[in-house]
Amino acid sequence: MELTYVTIVVLASMIFVLSGMVGYLYWQQTRMLQHIQSLALALATHIENNRPQIIEQPQVEEESEDEVDDRVSVVKEQVEVVEGPPKEEVPDVDDLQDKTSAQLRELLTKKGIPFGKRDPKTVLLQLLKATA
Repeated sequence: MELTYVTIVVLASMIFVLSGMVGYLYWQQTRMLQHIQSLALALATHIENNRPQIIEQPQVEEESEDEVDDRVSVVKEQVEVVEGPPKEEVPDVDDLQDKTSAQLRELLTKKGIPFGKRDPKTVLLQLLKATA
């Protein structure tokens, strides 16, 4: 009869430990989801603040042809949208094979592409090909 009591106590303690482990995992999952949501909210806010603003051109009322033409030409001269820095010409992929690792690192630095100081020439070539 004592063996039955011991078995019941062991099983009860195992169930208690397992339920505690499940509760702990649930608590960790809830914390992780809260952190991911706050990170997503911060990232969305950062992206929204850095989005380029759209410039709306004012509507021109038509009164006479001469006035409308003058106004439209003035409005066109005032509104200038710059999309970004001018793109530099990228050397042909075949030309990149002939360059040294130092020259490839210079090209990557000019483009603002991160690379490791100890990256071999093949890795540098793959980075340049991927961004071309």
